[in-house]
Amino acid sequence: MNNMTDFRPTTLLTFLMFFVTGVEAKVSTEQAARLGQDLTPFGAIKKGDEPAGIPAWQDVKTTDPSEQVLFTITHDNYLQHEKHLTAGQIALFQTHPETFKMSIYPSHRTFAAPDWVYNNSKNNAITAELNPQKTGILNATGGIPFPIPQSALEVYFNHVARWRGVQLINHASDANVAEDGSFQLSSRESLIRYDYYLNDNPNPNRLFSAISKTTAPASRSGTGGLVIEPLDQIDEPRSAWLWDKGRRRVTRAPNFAYDQPISSANALRTADDTDMVNGAPDRFEWQLLEPRTVYIPYNNNRLADTALPYTDILKPGHINPALTRYEKHRVWVIRGTVKSEWRHLYSRRDFYIDEDSWSIAIADQYDKQGQLFRVSMAYLQQDPNMPGTFPVITVFHDLNSRKYHVMGLQNEAPKGNIYDAKLANDNIFTPNGLKRYVK
Repeated sequence: MNNMTDFRPTTLLTFLMFFVTGVEAKVSTEQAARLGQDLTPFGAIKKGDEPAGIPAWQDVKTTDPSEQVLFTITHDNYLQHEKHLTAGQIALFQTHPETFKMSIYPSHRTFAAPDWVYNNSKNNAITAELNPQKTGILNATGGIPFPIPQSALEVYFNHVARWRGVQLINHASDANVAEDGSFQLSSRESLIRYDYYLNDNPNPNRLFSAISKTTAPASRSGTGGLVIEPLDQIDEPRSAWLWDKGRRRVTRAPNFAYDQPISSANALRTADDTDMVNGAPDRFEWQLLEPRTVYIPYNNNRLADTALPYTDILKPGHINPALTRYEKHRVWVIRGTVKSEWRHLYSRRDFYIDEDSWSIAIADQYDKQGQLFRVSMAYLQQDPNMPGTFPVITVFHDLNSRKYHVMGLQNEAPKGNIYDAKLANDNIFTPNGLKRYVK
């Protein structure tokens, strides 16, 4: 099926002109000079495409809460819109024909980040490279590593190292939702320091440091964890520790990566599903596919409303469609196919990445027989307090069991996201720091 119907030739050329050579390297100063000109500071096409319904970048800063739905896609009419849907979205209509719907709103490119992040991204365009093993980044810091990407792996690392603030204090819950809509919650408090965005980051391979403690359910309250996340996880594997409240001591966690199931997610999410994808990309062959215009979850302010109880959001099969917002946006598309010498739960993974924020909005994932069986969607929102784009929640659907897992619920949380707290020092992100944090 040709998915490029709504891409004008000049728009497609702008997307493709920088990677047709297949070279994975920094770009020239002349190419980088386009950032902030005809390209946004993060490398997206700045102009809109009025016939396709795509506005220019930052057509508005925030969306109007009274804005009306343009139309709704249902099982009855999804075939009329399939050129702007992913295989996973189509599968959700087929799996839940009576209930899954997508409300399509006017598109608004609200993404913004601080000027210093824009400046760093422009510098990275000239200096950043993939390492020789193509498992990490060299000569990049504090911005998008490859704002003018030339390969699928550069797009991959743009998502991994995208702007999410310098530090975040977060109270959130995850939910495991059964086929009948009943759910179990697990709540936590977390502190994440994005070391890659620190001015004086002493370790250029450090992506972030994170520490958390479980606050519910009561049976798990008081447990906690610490993660040190490198960019190149082949050269330096992820380090993790757990607080065992029963034995009252910190233990080193085994290397947790790739398709190891997350037990607290009822195995509906793998280790490398978190944040839509993470960790080392070495077990897959990567392809950069043609860009598309797709209806992706965007500007989901209503879904973040603190007046909403979780019972209004979590419904059988999927979250409540009445609370979601989809818009047509240009996306990068990359495909990972598992290498023959490796095994993985997913034989193939297709990722759809917002051109403005480099956030993966949709992931379609295929089993070992090549059948689509999992669909993940990040319900993105622009937060002016950061500023930046982040998922209000991320939803992981299993098409076979009709169960799903939700990460990041905050509607009933005691506090919202805190971005401006005093920067945590290194002592917090140690085994002794974990012991103090959970008490």
